[in-house]
Amino acid sequence: RNSTDYGEFDYKVATKLNLFPRKMKKEGFSEPINSYIGGVDVYYSSLSPKQPKSAFEISFQGVSSMGCFSLVKLFELIELNLIAVAGYSSPTAAGVLDEIYLDTKQEEVKKSNIFIAQGLRYVSDDKVKRACSCKTDVCSVVWKFR
Repeated sequence: RNSTDYGEFDYKVATKLNLFPRKMKKEGFSEPINSYIGGVDVYYSSLSPKQPKSAFEISFQGVSSMGCFSLVKLFELIELNLIAVAGYSSPTAAGVLDEIYLDTKQEEVKKSNIFIAQGLRYVSDDKVKRACSCKTDVCSVVWKFR
């Protein structure tokens, strides 16, 4: 059982705790930005209905279609505490994966833009490209961790 409580964890707290690397702080910008010069959002999430605020999400906004694809597929080869990842063709803040839990199966996810971590390596490139089909640099990627 995870006893971590991220109930107060959000972008402001992450900034105060200096959780963003120095290279995300660019001259001329008051807040940290991602490498695509887009926004970054952090928010608490849940591991299950009985474990609210026990996980967290990070959103990268303003990324290109290829950037979105790369950020979604990044975790295929990396074993971390990733629960799910999602690609969106429009700006999307963290918090959208709150009801995707540790025991959620890919076939239970109705949206084609959300991918469960355990099955990510089996998701086709075409499916990820459809999820990340923004015409300009307005795609977003949301990662959910425990």
